[in-house]
Amino acid sequence: MALADIEADEKALPSHMVKFKADVDRRFLLAADYLHFPQKEAAQHMGGVLILHDCKESRKNYQELAQNLANSGLHVLSLDFRGYGDSTDNGFSEQELKKQAKDLVSYQSDLALLTSYWPEDVIAAYHYLRKELDKSKGIAVFASGCSSGYTLELAQKYHVKAWVLLNPEMSYSDKERYKTLLDAPSYFISSGHQLASLSVAQELFNWNGDKKSKIQIFKVDKNNSQLLKSNRRLVIDIVEWLKFNLS
Repeated sequence: MALADIEADEKALPSHMVKFKADVDRRFLLAADYLHFPQKEAAQHMGGVLILHDCKESRKNYQELAQNLANSGLHVLSLDFRGYGDSTDNGFSEQELKKQAKDLVSYQSDLALLTSYWPEDVIAAYHYLRKELDKSKGIAVFASGCSSGYTLELAQKYHVKAWVLLNPEMSYSDKERYKTLLDAPSYFISSGHQLASLSVAQELFNWNGDKKSKIQIFKVDKNNSQLLKSNRRLVIDIVEWLKFNLS
């Protein structure tokens, strides 16, 4: 896949924001970008990718990745988690929680309550993407930073065809839950300066038994979407790897 081809296709990419209800709270609407090429015959028979941002960003930070994945023919749903980006409402806004917090402890407590909805929000996003795909095609998950742990409930209920975990942040219990899953191709990406996520990536890569799994470690001190923006080749590599594992 050539850079020129990707850049040319990006200009014509059809994408639009969609909203759907989360199962855990049928009154709340989650926002996401759904990207695909309906005019391309091959796109009707491709798998899908669910993109999940980290706890300090929103789906807008991953637009380039989403566009490149869709340009390759994959169906892409890039989610704003509850409380972030366009998935906000009264009582569900990380920015409002930060403004109203009396101290760091109260902010962290309120944020923990907000993110407790996220596993069900991920499942709702999966269901939205699932209905857009051929039933025989699989769905991969791209998770950045803290979102890695919130994907595990989804993976315990439904088959995740492949994973891309960027600077994964997981607790001990999260890692043990990952280890109970059936092995699936997993692409671990980490900054060598992010020691906690590097440790998670190395441990889970060593545990994973799928021969198509891989790990990349970069000697830069960049978080999540910054790592993608600083290395265009990495974005293309992710696209090629996911397309191969979803074919």
